[in-house]
Amino acid sequence: MTKVPYARLAPALLLLLSSTSAQAQMPGGRRPGGGGQPAPSTPTQQRNVGPRAGGAADDDDRPVGPQRKEPSLLAPSDPLALSPELRARIGSDWDGRYPSPEGSVDRTKWFPYYEERRGDTRFRLLPPLFLEQTRGLAYPPTQGRYGVPSSEDTEGLYGLLYYRRRSLKSEADVLFPLLWRVRQDEDRVWVGGPLVHREAPGEHDNWLFPLVFEGERKSGGYLHMPLLLTTSHWDQKGAFTLVGPYFRDRTGGDVDLGVFPLFFQGDTGDRGGNRKQYTLIPPLLFYHRAREIDDSTLTVAGPVLIESNRKRDIVDVLPLFFHIQGKPQASGIREEHTTVFPLFHYGHTDDRSMFVVPGYLRSITPKSDTLITPFVSHATGRGGATSLWLAGPIIPLFANYTDRDLGIHAWGAVPFYYQSDSPRGFDFLTPLFARFETYGVSRSYWVFPTLTVNRDTHGWSTNLLPIFFMGRDHEAAHTVIAPFFWDFADEKKRTTIGFPVYWRFAGADGTVMQVAGNTLYMQKPVAGGLDWEFHFLPVFSYGESPKGYWWNVLFGLAGYERSEAMSRVRAFWLPIELGGSAPRASTKN
Repeated sequence: MTKVPYARLAPALLLLLSSTSAQAQMPGGRRPGGGGQPAPSTPTQQRNVGPRAGGAADDDDRPVGPQRKEPSLLAPSDPLALSPELRARIGSDWDGRYPSPEGSVDRTKWFPYYEERRGDTRFRLLPPLFLEQTRGLAYPPTQGRYGVPSSEDTEGLYGLLYYRRRSLKSEADVLFPLLWRVRQDEDRVWVGGPLVHREAPGEHDNWLFPLVFEGERKSGGYLHMPLLLTTSHWDQKGAFTLVGPYFRDRTGGDVDLGVFPLFFQGDTGDRGGNRKQYTLIPPLLFYHRAREIDDSTLTVAGPVLIESNRKRDIVDVLPLFFHIQGKPQASGIREEHTTVFPLFHYGHTDDRSMFVVPGYLRSITPKSDTLITPFVSHATGRGGATSLWLAGPIIPLFANYTDRDLGIHAWGAVPFYYQSDSPRGFDFLTPLFARFETYGVSRSYWVFPTLTVNRDTHGWSTNLLPIFFMGRDHEAAHTVIAPFFWDFADEKKRTTIGFPVYWRFAGADGTVMQVAGNTLYMQKPVAGGLDWEFHFLPVFSYGESPKGYWWNVLFGLAGYERSEAMSRVRAFWLPIELGGSAPRASTKN
């Protein structure tokens, strides 16, 4: 044992005595010589704070309160201990495998038996019947190493078919391939041929291949029987079951079930006022729906349709009978409508009504009144501002329309006469003559069968369909006598056609191309004047420009060209230069 010098213990003893003396002076401590009685921690006399009557304001007699203790912390018993939460957060770099054994190797050989031991490890072999390895044997030098099991962990293979393991957390007995028994912590599995059983805290599984698969967990479970077309699984969020044509599906409180294809039903459950339900039976042509949010239901049974909501009830027998009944206590409107198609309809509200039978219709609204019959019809609108009378259609139709707000009055006896008069204009129409006028804007005439004459602020036109068209619109004019003469002109160009012998096209820049029979005339403006040429095809051609002239016979069989710089003769289509400077290339015939 190493001796500690007393000189080194003196400072520690001095510090300990000082701490004991200070503790004796603290409230709650023991007074010296007080027989072990604790000193009072509060004053024994109540004193008023502040100046007293007849006394000085700076009186030193103040109440004495309890003095504050200094905090003290105790050292943890195990400074390296970690809570399970902190250990899970920090994690570990251990890969789960035991470290290699340490120490000398001790071997035992009795042929054919072989045994080897090193540290906490033992290996035994008796081929081919016995193979075993053990970790965690008592061996002090290695028991403190990280990862070495604190109890024996033995695994082995016996008779080539039986595997066995024993450890603190794991156990296994396997008789391959028929029997299995495995434990990992509290998770246990038994397998016997097609039978499987597993247990763990709060869960289990039972399988019988391939007939039944059943299991349960803390939050749900499952059941599958493939040969019976049955499957089911469930948890806290939902469940699904299928047994042949029957199915049931649940998601939260929403449930759908049915027998395909005969019956279907669904219910969303309580959704805070938004519950929905439905039932469908296809063979019976039956469907029912209910919605809580608008307090409505809908039922369809073959041709019968029944619907109800907060405002009205509806009963229909398609396609013959239709009935609507209002609910004034909810909507505030009394209404009822009944239709027997095509014989009868009657509907009314507080301020509207409609009655219809074959040959008769009467509709009344706050601003209109309409009556329609085969002989006489009458309608008013905008609170009586408009009025329409009709006589017909069985008799010759007479119509009279009045709009007091716009000042319009129109009447007619079809097909003999029609007239319309308003502040904008006046129109009338007969079978042979018609006149349409918009005051100060346009006036048009029509004469049987196809003559029209139009005048407006932009121009005029006269047409005799489909032969003659003549008119002007702003600066554009046209004349057509179909199909022989066509003339179109505006500010930029003019086209004239006397089909089929005359064609003339003139542009705004002074260019002209004209064809009349077998003659061709073309011109275009150039510097100093006009460049033009005339062809009497195919015999003779002549042309002039500000710089000269030229002529040809039979496109150059004989010809002559003269300009400021040169002259040229053509004989048998060959050009012959007569003098002057080198001529420019010419494209004239």
